[in-house]
Amino acid sequence: MKRVIKGITGTIIILVCISCISHRGIHLVNLTAKELFSETEVVLTTTKPVQYSFTKLEEPPTLIIKFPKDKIYSSSDDIVNVNKGPIKKIINEFSSQGDNDQHQLHLVRIELTQDLPYEIFDSGSSIIVRVKNPQKNLTSTIPEKQMADIQSQISGEDLLSESGYLVGPGDVLNIEVWKQPDVTREVVVDYKGEIRLPPIRKISVLGLTVPQAEEKLMEELSKYLIDPIVFVTVKEYNSQRVIALGETKTGMYTLNRRTTLVEFLGQIGGPTENADMYHIKLIKKDGRVITYNFNELIKDPQKGNQALVSGGDTVYVPPLEMKKVYVLGEVKDPKFVYVKGTLTLIDAIAEAGGYTRDAVTKSIIVIRGELGSQKGIRVNLSRILKKGDLGQNIELMPGDIVYVPKSFIVDIERVLRDIALPLTWYFWFAK
Repeated sequence: MKRVIKGITGTIIILVCISCISHRGIHLVNLTAKELFSETEVVLTTTKPVQYSFTKLEEPPTLIIKFPKDKIYSSSDDIVNVNKGPIKKIINEFSSQGDNDQHQLHLVRIELTQDLPYEIFDSGSSIIVRVKNPQKNLTSTIPEKQMADIQSQISGEDLLSESGYLVGPGDVLNIEVWKQPDVTREVVVDYKGEIRLPPIRKISVLGLTVPQAEEKLMEELSKYLIDPIVFVTVKEYNSQRVIALGETKTGMYTLNRRTTLVEFLGQIGGPTENADMYHIKLIKKDGRVITYNFNELIKDPQKGNQALVSGGDTVYVPPLEMKKVYVLGEVKDPKFVYVKGTLTLIDAIAEAGGYTRDAVTKSIIVIRGELGSQKGIRVNLSRILKKGDLGQNIELMPGDIVYVPKSFIVDIERVLRDIALPLTWYFWFAK
């Protein structure tokens, strides 16, 4: 009987030792690459924080992460073709093979398409590598002022990427705890910014980024679980509210993902027919105002992808009434014409039905300027039509008055005194 008891006791001791050894083993549980707007991120997550060394090769451009002290086991593939941003592929090199198809990881090679700035740091049990995305064609296609606006917009972490997104009330989070299906679940952030995740009663995630929320949950769960590994993703971005005003379907809307200005206006029905498509304003939550040409954003997808809306922003679509040119005199249909981007003299006269038989096309006057400080510009329309002198086809500005006379105008000052001032007063103040 004593021999049996000794045998059982010995077996238990052996099993406990094996369990301890197995528990001390470190495993690679996650290896992913995610392309953001300005950078591409590679995340290596292990069951415990590990020590690593880092080197770089010049040709081909390669980042190498080595594990000289810790034994890390993985069942991942040798080569992972990524092709995201500047990252071509990730190669895992193993030094030996263990049980259950577990290989001991010696190093991880991250091959790049070109040499670019990068940074590497650790967060909890994760090693994070961030490589800047190439932007070789960006500055050549966007005007310098607009490029400065875009860069300042990006610098404040306005992008709805999970690495920079701040969790808020109403958001739905998907929380996965590795090898803990009873804890893994979807949760809703309440109005206080708190979530409930048994065995934790409640915990605040208000204003945290996704990596920060992961670290905080791992710290709290470690009181109940052994070395918990937590992955958090935002399923619904309900805390991101945007206000739409002006010539569109006004109201308050919720962003559920990374959204461009074009996508946002498309989702709410688009601008109205009376909208000034060339001067749509994006008012950022910090007070900055960025003006966009909506037609350019549609035609150029690269520009469109840079114009992003985020929580707290206001989108204002101004009306065309603010951008008018008045065509008067010897035209078939005297009227005001909306300035939709570029409007030339011929375009404006054509919009008014063209000139009449009595029109003196050699002496058309364009009246420009504020009330009391106006000037007259004489234009010879005949030279445009008969000789192709496009220099006469001037570009009109909002507020201009195009006057097509019945007789040749000798004194422009008289026209300004007798015609322009009363007309300007009427159009700008009587309405």
